[in-house]
Amino acid sequence: MKTVLTAGVAAGALLAASVTGAAATNIKLLTSWNKDNWPTYAVLDQFVKNVEAIGGGKVKIVISGKEVVPPFEQLQPVSSGVFDMLFSHGIYHSGSKGLAFTFDAIDPKPAERRAAGLIDFIDKYYQKHNNLKVIGIAAASNQGYHLFAKEPLSSAGDLKGRKIRGTLSYHGVIRLLGASPVVLPGGQIYTSLEKGVIDGAAWPAAGMLSMKHYEVAKYKLRPTFGSSNLGFWVNLDKWKKLSEADQKILVDAAKKTEVEMPAIGDKILAEESAALEKHGVKVTQMSPDMAKKVKETFAASMWEIAKKCCADGGDDLRQLAKKAGLTN
Repeated sequence: MKTVLTAGVAAGALLAASVTGAAATNIKLLTSWNKDNWPTYAVLDQFVKNVEAIGGGKVKIVISGKEVVPPFEQLQPVSSGVFDMLFSHGIYHSGSKGLAFTFDAIDPKPAERRAAGLIDFIDKYYQKHNNLKVIGIAAASNQGYHLFAKEPLSSAGDLKGRKIRGTLSYHGVIRLLGASPVVLPGGQIYTSLEKGVIDGAAWPAAGMLSMKHYEVAKYKLRPTFGSSNLGFWVNLDKWKKLSEADQKILVDAAKKTEVEMPAIGDKILAEESAALEKHGVKVTQMSPDMAKKVKETFAASMWEIAKKCCADGGDDLRQLAKKAGLTN
């Protein structure tokens, strides 16, 4: 009898495991960055960990990267349902009502952002225009962006005559410093610097180390400006098919990631800065006046781009953020 009972218990355990496995929901996620850009990918890594911890394996994130779909082309396949989720930056799809990029001009304070209704607003906007639900927008750290170059820099930030890589969001700052903007995918920065196609790049404050930019560029400008924000979008049709329990797991994981990432990102940046110093990277501090102009120009650029791409939402989002004291 004992043998029979033992066999029965074992069979029951296997059946339960089978049911649990069958019940797991797979989410096909497309990311604009792979692990070679760790400071940015770390946001996705933290989200995946939180999904696992909160859901206990009930939701599985299956990741595909930029080798499958180039970063600037990723919105459409998620919007149409080829993929279930997108992890990216709004500026990569600003031409398709990508209003989320404006969060770079909003203070990286997750609780205040949600309390002010900013996440709810951007969620409704993407649902209307892109068939996507926004479940969260996380700042990669409390720092934002910077510029680095092959040749020495001055405290005046003078980059006259230089060609600086930057997506649309950086163009105002690049021109303010006298340089010409060049649009290139992040993955092409190293070789473009090496070949002299560009003289420098605008990029998140952390990333020179993991992408080995320090091998071809030894000078960076400080202080940083803006905040670097990465979004989590879910195809709306897929979202509606998910159970309420699965929806809650994804939203709770996104909220937790928003809260955790600024401190995690600051630690990554501090460790990177120490390593870059050992690699001979020199830091040039802009004068207070120029640093102030750079920060103001960057924020103003975000809202100007919003007027052009997203006139039916940009001003309203800005007013919500201004009312909460989170932008200028």
